[in-house]
Amino acid sequence: MKRALAWFGLGFALAEVFAAHLPPLVLLPAAALLVVLLFLAWRKAARVPLLGAVCGLLVFAVFFLAAVYPVERRAGQTVRCTVTVETDAETSYQEGRQRGTLRVTQCDGEPAGFLVHCMAYPAAEPGESFTADLALQKIEDSPYLMSYKSRGVYLEAEYLGNYAAAEESRAPRFALYRLRRELARVLQAWMPAQEGELEAAMLLGHKDALRDSVQDAFRAAGVSHLLAVSGLHVALLCGIFSFGRRRRFVRPLILLRAALVLFYMFLTGLPVSVLRAGLVFLLALAGDFFLQPVDLLTSTGAAAVLIGLQNAYAPCDVGFQLSFCAVVGVQLAGMLCRWQRSRLPVPRHKALALARHGLLRAAEAVQVAVFASLATLPVLVAHGLTASGVSVLTNLLVVWMLQPALQLGVAVLLLSVLPPLQPLVQMTSLLLSVWLHWMTAVIVWCANLPAAHVDLPARYTLLVLAVLGALAVVFWRARKMLWYLPAAGICTAVAVALGVWAQRDVVRIALVGAANNPCVVCTQNGQAAVVFRGGQSNLRAVDTYLAEHALPEVTMVVDLRQDPSELDFGLEPIAVAEQADFYETYAILDGVTLDLYHKGSGNLAVLGVGARHIAAMAGNIRLDEPLAVDVFCAAGALSASVQADAIVYCTASPAWAEDAGDERLYYSSREPVITIRPGRSMILEEVEPGALQ
Repeated sequence: MKRALAWFGLGFALAEVFAAHLPPLVLLPAAALLVVLLFLAWRKAARVPLLGAVCGLLVFAVFFLAAVYPVERRAGQTVRCTVTVETDAETSYQEGRQRGTLRVTQCDGEPAGFLVHCMAYPAAEPGESFTADLALQKIEDSPYLMSYKSRGVYLEAEYLGNYAAAEESRAPRFALYRLRRELARVLQAWMPAQEGELEAAMLLGHKDALRDSVQDAFRAAGVSHLLAVSGLHVALLCGIFSFGRRRRFVRPLILLRAALVLFYMFLTGLPVSVLRAGLVFLLALAGDFFLQPVDLLTSTGAAAVLIGLQNAYAPCDVGFQLSFCAVVGVQLAGMLCRWQRSRLPVPRHKALALARHGLLRAAEAVQVAVFASLATLPVLVAHGLTASGVSVLTNLLVVWMLQPALQLGVAVLLLSVLPPLQPLVQMTSLLLSVWLHWMTAVIVWCANLPAAHVDLPARYTLLVLAVLGALAVVFWRARKMLWYLPAAGICTAVAVALGVWAQRDVVRIALVGAANNPCVVCTQNGQAAVVFRGGQSNLRAVDTYLAEHALPEVTMVVDLRQDPSELDFGLEPIAVAEQADFYETYAILDGVTLDLYHKGSGNLAVLGVGARHIAAMAGNIRLDEPLAVDVFCAAGALSASVQADAIVYCTASPAWAEDAGDERLYYSSREPVITIRPGRSMILEEVEPGALQ
């Protein structure tokens, strides 16, 4: 079997992802089934990925028992801990507090060595240590659960007080963090604010100061991978020190490049994407050192195994999955390009030969962008991330601009070391600033195109992609891949038409923002209405939700707050509940009405979709007669004036728990969605039956 290590790594990583999402008791029968399949397929090509899957399950089981289970056993304990602040610390919602990862070095006087995530602890610099009382508990199921576990964080900690400063950590990673922050400061000092923040993010992975508007533009344009240090960055930077093909096998230069790769990996903080890229690059350098051929897919498979050995949850990281899928897409594009070169003969005429060369180069650039985008699309959709309709166009326009941007950034940092070279630093930084300004302008232009924001239903899109993938396998086995393109085009067109027809007039009501006081966003046929509760963070969450769902036209914003402070909604029209009469009604979408009640110390909004009624409240309203609704979107209180068949809530321990009656309770740790097909059905998604204690 060709590229056996690549197939082994694929089976290994998929098995670890599979095991991470299943109960531990399922691992044993799953491993037994794979062993049986491996025995049956031992003489067939399938034995290599099956062997990788068996090894992946075994490694996951050992890792869980040795590293995860002893830590999770501490859940429910209140302990006196000495902790060190890690490098992901950021400002918390509480004044004077931070949130982030803490490394527990002592627990009740005993040595320890595990990570916890804390939402609010006294502000401190990364590397500083303190002793305090912490309440440990398991991390709640949420969209970020696997992200935490892929970084080795298995518990949440609540800060209880009794603070005492401790000796600062001298671990090398904090010295490298301070170096990274200082290098970012140098870049920002020599460049305008936005361009300096952007260069620090692309070159160093330092995003602390990067403004949200820039990140949103990169995400909408489909080039957010430029902000995450990855294999592209490692290859471009280390290519500076390659000194041409003739010196590729000079061993001192190979060792120099390997040292630079290791330094860059640790400088950027070793995110999974950098770890994958660095390992692949180091394996390639090892091949050059020993004069052995190098295969990218084989090196990628080996990197998957090495990363999965150090943390069995690492393959669950979104960056890991996107990075590996992008490599597969690039390799598929390369295979297609080689096939095109073999089928397109070289003409004897020089002009025609140049035209052939230019055509193949242009086709290669387009195919790499298309295949990389298609390969990463399933991961984006599965994780609920934004998929851009202009990602191919944007990548073609700006990816080539990344290498000069990185090289000029390195030049600014090197030249700034010597004060006599300040004129050169000024010239280089000016050139870099202009370069980044035009790069950002192109990205913003692409992000504002109508096709940039695409709303893809996750389950339906994954089903369509699975069907297209199965068709590709069938045509490949039949050696009829040329016929696959028209077949895939027809299937895609039919799938899009069916999807548009199935989603027509469907109303989706989502709870967005803070778990204890979420907003209600109602969308239908490219339009939206917002019932707003909470503060600035909720406004940001609503903006993000709308951007992820193709920026529907907002027809109405209802400010349901009892104390409507000044917030720039940037949307019209706005109805303020506190300024309304006792009862007002609005037609907000096609066949959707909004009834607004204001009385005493509460405001109530009721969305009417045919015979279905969905309610949300701020405060605690008291009506003369009870109002019957199908679903109540709970926040901080219940009201005797609202009689609901079901209650949807997003916080594990709501303040109104003792006031709940016979209503059906549905809890969600994610963003619950109520899908209503007028006149037909109502479905509650991303929820589970709740049980209040």
